[in-house]
This record gives sequence, structure tokens and C-alpha cells, in this order.
Amino acid sequence: MPADLDDLQRKLEALKEAGRRAEERMGDFGRMREEISALQASATSADRSVTVTAGPGGVTDIQFTADALRQTPTQLSDTVMSTLRQAVAEAARMQAEIVQEYLPDSDVRDRVLRTQEELFGAAPADPPSEMVDDEEDMPDTFLDNRRY
Repeated sequence: MPADLDDLQRKLEALKEAGRRAEERMGDFGRMREEISALQASATSADRSVTVTAGPGGVTDIQFTADALRQTPTQLSDTVMSTLRQAVAEAARMQAEIVQEYLPDSDVRDRVLRTQEELFGAAPADPPSEMVDDEEDMPDTFLDNRRY
């Protein structure tokens, strides 16, 4: 009977340890979510007439200088769309770097960079070194709280 009691005690300790690790990981996901929620990326057009700011939920601001108003509607539209793509792409890279930091075994950063390279036809500039991981590794509660 003492062997059974020892085995039961080992299983209880293993269960407690698993619970502790789960709580720690949930805390990590909470911190990761806070970091992602706070991030903002800005891009400014080459002619400096348009600046777009984007975050995890998409575009949060677009600013125009007086020079923007001197463009034709088509030129302005092209400038806005190009700058918007740059800001959103940078925000995605930043999110990927944050996730990558918390889930170092994932390949989310590489996947984001590959996808952007496929979409934009060229490798993006080197993103900051502290960014994100893959959505497949995220808990459903994290994904459900994203804004679109």
C-alpha cells in the first residue's frame, strides 16, 4: 500500500506542477496581449505628404500635409494605399516579433515575413528584433479579442 500512496503523491505533485505551468503561461499570454494591444506602427510616404498609423486592429490614423492636397485624386489614392500597406505590414511584423518572443519554438515571424515577401514581391526591411509568433499557437480567447 505505501507504494500506491507514493505513486499517488507523485501524480498529485505532477498535476500541481502542470497547473503552475499553465497559470504561468496564461500570465505570459496576458502580457503578450497587452504588448500587442499597445503597439503602433507608422509609415510616411516618400514625398512626406501622407502618414498612416496602424495597430493590431488595423489603421488607427491617417494624416495629410498640405502637399497631399496638391496631388491628383489618383496620385493621392495611390500614395495613401501604398503608405497604408507599409504601416499595416510593419504592425504585422511587430506583432509577429512579440508572439515569437513568447513562443520561441514557433515560426510565426518567418511566416509573416514570407507572406509579406510573396504579397509585396520583395523582402521587407529588417523588422525590429523583438517581435511575434503564429496565430495557430494562440489561445482562442486571444484571437477572439482582436479587432478587425
